[in-house]
Parts: sequence; C-alpha cells; structure tokens
Amino acid sequence: MAIHETATLTAATLNPDTPWQGRRYFPISQYFRRHFGGRTAKISISIAESCPNRSANSQLEPCIFCDEWGSAAYHLEKDRELLDQIRFNKELVTRRRKSQHYLVYFQSYTNTLDKVKILRQRFETALSEPYVEGLVVGTRPDCLPERILPLLDEMSQRTYVLMEIGAQSFFNDQLEFLKRGHSAESNIEAILKLKQRTGVDIGVHLIFGMPSDSPQRLIETALIINQLPVSNVKLHNLHVLENTTLAEMYRNNTFQPDELNAYADKVILFLRHLSPTVAVQRLAAVASRWDELIAPKWTGQKMQPIEYIENKMRQAGYLQGDCYDPQRQPAMTIPALISNALQQPSSSN
Repeated sequence: MAIHETATLTAATLNPDTPWQGRRYFPISQYFRRHFGGRTAKISISIAESCPNRSANSQLEPCIFCDEWGSAAYHLEKDRELLDQIRFNKELVTRRRKSQHYLVYFQSYTNTLDKVKILRQRFETALSEPYVEGLVVGTRPDCLPERILPLLDEMSQRTYVLMEIGAQSFFNDQLEFLKRGHSAESNIEAILKLKQRTGVDIGVHLIFGMPSDSPQRLIETALIINQLPVSNVKLHNLHVLENTTLAEMYRNNTFQPDELNAYADKVILFLRHLSPTVAVQRLAAVASRWDELIAPKWTGQKMQPIEYIENKMRQAGYLQGDCYDPQRQPAMTIPALISNALQQPSSSN
C-alpha cells in the first residue's frame, strides 16, 4: 500500500473523455489550483552559487548534463540581489500569464548548502513580498543535513514549502552514468527524512533518455514513486548542452539523445503506471538557453513536446494511472529500506 495519503480520485473513477479538465495526466497547475484556489506561478531565482559536484574542494566530476549555470532559468539575472530578482522575474512571469498566487522557486544549483542563518534570511526575504505565498526549494538528496531540517519544518508551519529533490533515477548504474555522486538509496532516505521530520511537500525530478532505459525500469520507477510520500514529479529528457561532458560524448558518438517519439513512449509508459494522485510538473525539459542546445532540437520548443505526448495518449486512449495498481510493489530491494525507515520513530512536528 502506498505510504502517502491518497485522494479518492483513481484511474477507475476518471471519465476518459474529461479527465483533469480534458488533460490526459494530472498537471501541477491543477494541483496548485486545488491547494491555493487559483492559478499559481513560480518565480524562478538564482541565488545558490554551487553544488557538491562543482564546489572548490570537491573530488567529484560535474554531472554530465549540467552546464555552468546549474539549471538556472534566468541565469543573466543571477548577479541581482535576491529581492531584485524576485521583483524583476515576477514581472516576466506576469507578462506570460495572469496568476493570482506566486511561489518563489530557488532553482539553480543546490539551495541547501549554506548556513542555516543565510538560508533563513533568504526565505524571509522571499516571504516579505506580499504576493508570495510559498517557497519551492531545489536541492539534492545528499544535501539535506540535520541542521536544516528544523528550519524547513518551521517554514512549512508558516507557509507552503515544496522541496524538489533531484533524484534523477532510482538505479545506481544510471546515477553513476550521470556522475551524480549520490545513490538510489540516498534518494529514498532523503524523501523519507523530509516526510518524517518536516511538514514540507515533496517533489522528485527524474531523467529519461539514458542508454540503459528499459520498459521494465520505467515501470519500476513509477512503482517506486507510488510507494513514497511524493506529491509530484518533474520529468526531463536527457539533452545535450554546450560545455558539458555529454557534449563530448555526443560528438564522440557515445551518446545519442532520444527523438521525440521515443521519448514520448517512455513518458507514456511511466505515466500509465503512475498513481493518478501524483501531479506532474513537466513532461519534458525545455532548454532556456537555445544557443547552448546541441541536441535534440525539439528540447528548445516548450509546447510541442507536451502537445505531442498528450495527443499520442489521447489517440491511444491512455490516461495517467490507467495501469495503476495500489497493491503492486516494486521488484527491487529498495522497498526494504523504505520499510526499515518507516519503522523508526518520527521526530517531525
């Protein structure tokens, strides 16, 4: 049985003609609308300066897909003060969509590496803006030290807090291929620790498109997510940017990114086995720095991949969760770790 709270909504109760207001999967926009009561937008900011793989004293290599900007959406604004970034980027977001609710998204690099005092100041600064109703914090599973948990719990009692965990995969050989520097076990430990010790919402980032992807692994990934206290997932296709190890691999013909059709098939298989109560933040990556994108070119298009995947699901009659079985367990040994962790006394709240 899944350990996160489940809604009464199931794949069996969905009208296939009008699921999620006509969508074929549960989009994060509807998840936020249920929570906040209206359209909600993220204000992305870049304030963290590094990650464990890029720090000066690190013995690790950078992740093979990550460029020097560390996933920053507005990398040219990173030299602005935090409050200036929030106000400036809020205007950019407002031009694109009319939202009633805003969350500040600490996006680039790893945002839980600094001292608690500094993190508290950043969170307080973000919440000082009257239109900000919550925080979204991007981090890694191996960057949640004990010292930060009381702060996250405190903030979650005051406002909405979503921790986005860059798990990327639940298979150690894939994490080694990506040069992540953390394990599949640490992914699960981090998620459970956040659940037990804080009141934050939890999201997970996943990467599809590695050479070792297989239908069995995609299904297994969905089964693992279904067993964890995760409210949402964000999907990325492995794509090639300039000044990355992956660019060297691509030019040496040792890596070939998925074309859209192949990637769509992977996403659809994953979604069909994913619980219909888990929201989806994104179906594919969007390369915000088009001049750095090498391949595949479709990654530079924001709407085409989404429309392509949804149309393919619609034509086949597929829905998120139409293969979901709440009694089905993952095959790998990681569930034993989940069970052991759950038996430990919770110190949250």
